[in-house]
Amino acid sequence: MKTIAYLYKQSWQLFWLATVLALVGGLSGAGVIASVGKGIHGDADYGKLGVSFFALAFLQLVCSSLSATALLRSTQRAIFRMRVDMSQKLLHTPFKKLQEMGKPALLTIMTDDINTFVMAFTLVPKALSDITIILACLGYMAWLSWQLFLMFTLSVIALLVTYTLLERIPGRNMVALRTHVGTLYGNFRGLIEGSKELQLNSLRGNHFVDRVIAPTAGSLKDSFVVGMTQYTWVANAGVMMMYSIIGLLVFVIPAWFPQQAESVAAVTLITLFIMNPIGDLMSLLPALRRANIALGKIQELDGTLPALGAGEAQANPFGSYDKVLLELKGVCHSYPSAKNDSQFMLGPIDLTIRKGEIVFIVGGNGCGKTTLSMLLLGLYEPEAGHMVMNGTPVTQRNVAHYRQYFSAVFADFHLFEELLVHDTAELKQRTTRYLHDLGLGEKVSVEDGKFSTINLSSGQRKRLALIASYIEDRSVYLFDEWAADQDPEFKEVFYKAILPDLKRRGKTVIAITHDDKYFDSADHIVKLRDGQIVTSDAARHTDFSDDQLAYE
Repeated sequence: MKTIAYLYKQSWQLFWLATVLALVGGLSGAGVIASVGKGIHGDADYGKLGVSFFALAFLQLVCSSLSATALLRSTQRAIFRMRVDMSQKLLHTPFKKLQEMGKPALLTIMTDDINTFVMAFTLVPKALSDITIILACLGYMAWLSWQLFLMFTLSVIALLVTYTLLERIPGRNMVALRTHVGTLYGNFRGLIEGSKELQLNSLRGNHFVDRVIAPTAGSLKDSFVVGMTQYTWVANAGVMMMYSIIGLLVFVIPAWFPQQAESVAAVTLITLFIMNPIGDLMSLLPALRRANIALGKIQELDGTLPALGAGEAQANPFGSYDKVLLELKGVCHSYPSAKNDSQFMLGPIDLTIRKGEIVFIVGGNGCGKTTLSMLLLGLYEPEAGHMVMNGTPVTQRNVAHYRQYFSAVFADFHLFEELLVHDTAELKQRTTRYLHDLGLGEKVSVEDGKFSTINLSSGQRKRLALIASYIEDRSVYLFDEWAADQDPEFKEVFYKAILPDLKRRGKTVIAITHDDKYFDSADHIVKLRDGQIVTSDAARHTDFSDDQLAYE
């Protein structure tokens, strides 16, 4: 199955070691049964037979345990590699492509599908052990009586074929089950992210639960119950067929092919012994079926993501990070209009931004400010025209280097608890100072490279995001409506202290803003209307006194 094949591909050395150990364990188990069979006959040397029995039992214990341990290491290594590789690939996937995939679909794959695959992986050691025990016992059965072995093998093959055909019926419900899980994840995300709105209107909230979540959860429940009920009947039918095989060996075959009573008794004992492993293997099929579906979804996503290292130049082609000359030449980008089904076109945009400039981007809602900022950051790719940094065109191959010039605080920012920069005493001291200057010193501290808490108001969280961005020490800073939900005192700090300080340090600042009161803080103001630059004026300057807040 695909699950086993994936495991073999990821760590074939450990897989073969586990297989050999499981084979030895299975042979030892068969030897234990053989010892019991000889003991039942009553004509054996019980002293030697007892030593052989306990030695083989101990060998089976050791080999089975070592095999399971080897497979455990192999499976966990494969799962670790899958999680890290998928995370790296998602990190290197174009942002617009991630938007098209949608958060619910990505979260379902990264959580539920991988967890389903993990759970199935934990069953692989037991499955391999069962298979080797069955094969070893069949070998012993063939040595006792080839006629009984042949009939038993043919019966088991018929059983497996029949069971596999029957198992496809509930298997179809597993595919529907996975679809319902993905939909339910999206519904839960809406419930969590929209909890404020839903709590404000109990009727709306109840309708969301009753008309959105409940139908999907009900479909999920029905698919699961139907699928597992079908699996129960199929599994019990398999057990019944195993009993039928025993009846065939004991009552039917001896009438056709006379056998020694000792052989029939031994074969019956072997059959009873391997009924449990065969039953366990059949009970694994639902989990393995779900794992195969999950693996298919994971590989489907993996196939759409770029290979690790793809699209990156070996060296930064843009030169020193201390130099910034960013030019947009005829850049265009389209996206669905918020007003109708037509495409909204941003551009063509011609714009030049230089080192140490403070540039404000202004305009009404829907004019293209955020799209322009995503283009500037290299998160969107121009559909026409091109961008140039320090004389070098920005391409898919070097855009990863281009992005390293930027730090940003988005309007829909995500605040990480970790600082995600090299932790030093000097960094902690600077961050502590910024926390104090932005009114957070009494609530937040830096401990082990992390903020002590991020459970704050939206305005406070945005100040923390500003601090996290500030300490990255990048060449270009982009702030998307940072001051929109800040108190007047912190707006003053932002426009009259932080931005001027970044300018004094030679940093370039791009700020999307509506605060016309502070337009005099900009070197240039770029105004957008309907996706076009209508003005790009130099702003008038004001002097900043030395007693204002400055970050060294």
